Amino acid sequence: MKKTIFCSFLVSLALLSAPGAPVYGQNNTGAQLKVGAYYFDGWTGKTSHISRSLKEDYKERAPVWGWVTSTPAGIRKQVTAAVNADLDFFTFCWYYSELGKQNLAEPRNNALRLFVNLKDKQGLKFNLLVSNHYGYIIGPADWDKVSKIWLDLFEMDAHLKFNDKPLITFLSLKMLMSSFGSAAKIKVALDQLRAGAVKRGLKGVNIGISLSPDEKEVALAKKAGFDVLTGYNYHDQTLINGQSVSPITAISKRERAVWSQFLKFDMPYIPVSTLNWDPRAWDEINKIKKPSPHFKGYAPASVFQSVKGLKDWVLENNPTRSKDQIAVLYAWNEYGEGAWLTPSLIYKNGLLEAVKKALGSSD
Repeated sequence: MKKTIFCSFLVSLALLSAPGAPVYGQNNTGAQLKVGAYYFDGWTGKTSHISRSLKEDYKERAPVWGWVTSTPAGIRKQVTAAVNADLDFFTFCWYYSELGKQNLAEPRNNALRLFVNLKDKQGLKFNLLVSNHYGYIIGPADWDKVSKIWLDLFEMDAHLKFNDKPLITFLSLKMLMSSFGSAAKIKVALDQLRAGAVKRGLKGVNIGISLSPDEKEVALAKKAGFDVLTGYNYHDQTLINGQSVSPITAISKRERAVWSQFLKFDMPYIPVSTLNWDPRAWDEINKIKKPSPHFKGYAPASVFQSVKGLKDWVLENNPTRSKDQIAVLYAWNEYGEGAWLTPSLIYKNGLLEAVKKALGSSD
């Protein structure tokens, strides 16, 4: 198995050091690549994400296991599928409910709960993208509670590490600024999390932030004490301006330009490949009357092109400037937004076969 570099974040160094572990692809600096995928759990049947339009108009996205995949059997099958495609980790979109519930009871965290309780993870690692957007904002009053949850997860052998430290990422710097009030106060909170990890016997924490390659945003992230830059997807920078429909072939060149912009900043960068963007299946529930701008042509061939491009770019550029290179794919199961890799009734296992082929390609 040959690999390259990245993913929000995300397979553990245990895989690299274990006897019989696969040999990953390397660049001329000796950096090793780990590739994972973002995992969004809107598929418990307890939220509105399985929309009428998704079921009736976008049947090609339907998993072979049915729309409700957030079950013990469903998680086991997905882990097997990911491992067979040579993926290293899932980065779970993690939600903190403001209603005061036990957080892992939040429906969008159900797959994470099932995963961490899975006895045989087959070597697959995990980490978190803290989805701190509207409705799930985290502030000073919540910090001790959420830190305890995160620290418990950091201690798990299956948690993804970046340069020997657990890796966690936040979705929104803007929302952190809104809730904490200043970069200095965010830094205090992040340092408290790092100190908590050290008390648990860990080497600390690497903390990432999802941003666009904007100098002012990056400067603020540095001031706030973040360690790593990354993103969730770059559809807003890869869709062709003024066109309601963009060809899927437009993504590779445009996202490569986005990744390259991050190289000018003096911070490690974890690139993300936007496999597709087509949120029309949720236009109805979002009350959007005009069809959302989207890409056309998503298929195994486009997945191969995206993953191969991501791998090659990471190996060429060493964006984390370290022995650990991580890259993330958007996404494992963003069915409503048109980016998915899971086996489907139409594509069968073709999308994951394309991932495996791209990661193993040396051309």
